Amino acid sequence: MVRNLAFFAVMSLIWGLTWAAIKLGLDDVPPLLLAAARYLLTAALLATAVRGAGAAFAHGRTGRTIISALLVNTGTYER
Repeated sequence: MVRNLAFFAVMSLIWGLTWAAIKLGLDDVPPLLLAAARYLLTAALLATAVRGAGAAFAHGRTGRTIISALLVNTGTYER
């Protein structure tokens, strides 16, 4: 229970700090470049976590399905 509460507190802190970082970042960096940098950093961190946990990336048909879903999700974004 205490461990779950600690994870919740850490995630809440991380989630809350992202808004401050975005607000500060938009003063100097164009929005699209800032978003791209955030996603690249996140992808690198997640890939490192997956490899560190000893898990394998999805490949074959499952990998293609995941990539297709990601492209459809981001490709249909409208402002």
